[in-house]
Formats: sequence, C-alpha cells, structure tokens
Amino acid sequence: MKKIILFSMGLITLGLTACTSIQVKNQNGFEPKNMKQVCIIDNPKVTINGFNDSIVRSFARYNIKASVYPSNSKPMFCETTMTYTALRSWDLATYMSYAKFTLNKDGKIASEAEFRLRGKGGMALNKWRSVDTKIDELIDELLNTKH
Repeated sequence: MKKIILFSMGLITLGLTACTSIQVKNQNGFEPKNMKQVCIIDNPKVTINGFNDSIVRSFARYNIKASVYPSNSKPMFCETTMTYTALRSWDLATYMSYAKFTLNKDGKIASEAEFRLRGKGGMALNKWRSVDTKIDELIDELLNTKH
C-alpha cells in the first residue's frame, strides 16, 4: 500500500511540476544594459488580450521605453526593434503555451528568447499562470538578467 501511495504521489508531483522551457540565444556583443528603448512591431496574428501592453510593461521594469508600431512599419529612429509570435492553447480555459521574442539591433538579430510549455503544459497547473508572469520571465531571459 505504501508503494502505491508513493507511486501515486510521484505521478502527481511529476504532473504538477513545471513543464516550461525557455531557450535563449544572445549574440556576442549584445549589451542589454545599454538599451534605453525598443520598438515592438505588432503581430496582428497574436490574439492574446493585452499581449502588447504586457510586453511594454515588462520592459518598463528595466527602465526601457517600449512602443508598439504597426506590423507593416519600419521605425526609422529605433536602434532596437522586437518582433514576436505567440500561441494560445485550450484546456478548460485558454492559456499562453508558446511565445518567441526576437530583438534586432542595427538590422541584425541580437537576442532571441522562446517560451514553450512542453506538451502544451500537460497536467501542470502552472500553465494557467498569467500572461504577464510568462512575459516577464521571457523578457528577463531575453535581456539576460533576473529581475
């Protein structure tokens, strides 16, 4: 009986542990501490409510001014731009299961960060964490810092 209980507890623990993966690729010479502003290129295919506002708020935690520009624009006075994609999944409610942020500096990729819930989160309860929390983690990694 003890073995069954321990086995069951192990499965529950495994199912509830974080199934989150964040992959980061920072290019040599990328200095996020020197960033003062970023121009975010809107992705109209991302339909997560408040997504752009969450990104702007998250950059503000680092005193980086973020502004959102239409998807077809090329802001001339932006040294650093960011493009993104994100996906929602459904399991009793919608939640963000994937996002990728790419920072471009002077027309070249400076940093990329990708958030993915393995297996779309499976039974992990953390898959329903707020979009703000997930974006904060992704921006922290994108800027190569821990806030």
